[in-house]
Amino acid sequence: MRFFVVIVLFVSSFSAQSQSLNNSSFIKNKVGNIKGIVFDNENTDIPLAFAKVSVKNTAITTTTNIDGVYKLQLKPGVYTLVYTFIGYKTIEVKNITVSSSDTTIQNQTLCVLTPNFKLLTATSK
Repeated sequence: MRFFVVIVLFVSSFSAQSQSLNNSSFIKNKVGNIKGIVFDNENTDIPLAFAKVSVKNTAITTTTNIDGVYKLQLKPGVYTLVYTFIGYKTIEVKNITVSSSDTTIQNQTLCVLTPNFKLLTATSK
């Protein structure tokens, strides 16, 4: 019986040490989140599905879902996000701070590009 108790104590202490090590390495690798919704400027009730959201000067990118929602997981730091969508002006938002284990909300509205067409009038003789 004593042998069994010693084994249980040994295993439980090893398990506690292992868990402590895993928690400390987890703390070093914590990330933060940026999430938000991308909207159309002409009707802010309409989210833009499949708009591209990228972190400038990195390969990190995502697209909004059908509800215009996006989420990025990043290491703590300060970032510039670039929002693009076909037919809309590209927007850069600078100085977005990401904190460890925190979520930063960054909603964005994109403006429709105004076409530079000249109006032509056709007449017949």
